[in-house]
Amino acid sequence: MLPRSPLIIVILSAAIVVAALYVTYRLVDPLPPRHLAIAAGAAGSGYDNFARQYARILARQGVALEIGNSVGAVENLALLRDPASGVQAAVATFGVTQPADADIFYSLGGIFDAAIFTFYRNAEPVTLFAQFRGKRLSIGMPGTALRLLMLEVLKATDALDASTQLLDPDYTQAIDALIAGEIDVVIVPQQDLNRVQHTLGTPGIRLMSVAQAEAISKTVPGLKHAVLWRGLLDLSRDLPNSDVDLLASRNRVLVRKDLHPALQYLLLEAMREVHWPAGPFNRLGEFPAEQPNDLPLSPTAQAFYRSGPTLWQRYTSFWLTSLLNRIAFFVIPVVLALIPVIGFALTFFRWLHIRRSERSTPRK
Repeated sequence: MLPRSPLIIVILSAAIVVAALYVTYRLVDPLPPRHLAIAAGAAGSGYDNFARQYARILARQGVALEIGNSVGAVENLALLRDPASGVQAAVATFGVTQPADADIFYSLGGIFDAAIFTFYRNAEPVTLFAQFRGKRLSIGMPGTALRLLMLEVLKATDALDASTQLLDPDYTQAIDALIAGEIDVVIVPQQDLNRVQHTLGTPGIRLMSVAQAEAISKTVPGLKHAVLWRGLLDLSRDLPNSDVDLLASRNRVLVRKDLHPALQYLLLEAMREVHWPAGPFNRLGEFPAEQPNDLPLSPTAQAFYRSGPTLWQRYTSFWLTSLLNRIAFFVIPVVLALIPVIGFALTFFRWLHIRRSERSTPRK
């Protein structure tokens, strides 16, 4: 039977270990929540469509993804900046952030490049934006990233003057107005290629091949040069009958820096499942991508792109992985740190017990 003093120290040490583990469990790395809100642009848009795919994937792990709709990427960022909105993630376009956003947001990486189609009415081909001076232009609704980016393009190419009219219909109304001859130029974000082919089937409507696409992409942040390859719309009819140079916006997922790393990882997994396939303007496996940008990549995203999933993430459930990570990175170090303390305490009290025994033993 242990002497009373060592027994007391064992009990106290055990209590300290339990208390440390409890504090670690509750405060140091809490389990991830089961709810997440994302700002995803207008209902029915490409952003909204991708967010709904993310929601279905996260639901498999018991996480509910609430989708908030807005006008577009600019409003998405405004919601993400506001802690009271409850929005913790957003789909957004490069080139529309503010310098202070680097203190609030992490990037999870690029997810797709959205081609920008410029339809116009003109007897002759138009290849320079400066040729649209004095025309009636629809370049996206106010509050959308497309409008901000295209305003920068029009300014950079000296395409704006006092006679140029900027109109604000939504994309469907703008195409209808172009067909009706009420608008001269309509600039819209990437659409289903069947819709592009249908629009081009209207007599008198052309698709602009942007001669300065590469130079513009190096001048206006957030844009890149894309190509609509010859025959991509319809191989049998050779539509288009030549390569078409386009501008494209670069898009990504942003999160607040306080979003739990485990939920960031779930979003990254969803992004990979949704954006991995090849598309008309990207190669297989090109997205999601660790892209150089104006915001820091989150530590979770850095590990995701450079190291891939851990062994636990490959072969266990999301929630079990979260628990194992907590044990590995917090509980085990605490226990290991306390073991020598307990050992020293036991040795010390054993020494004290021997000293007391020696003093109490009568000398012969």
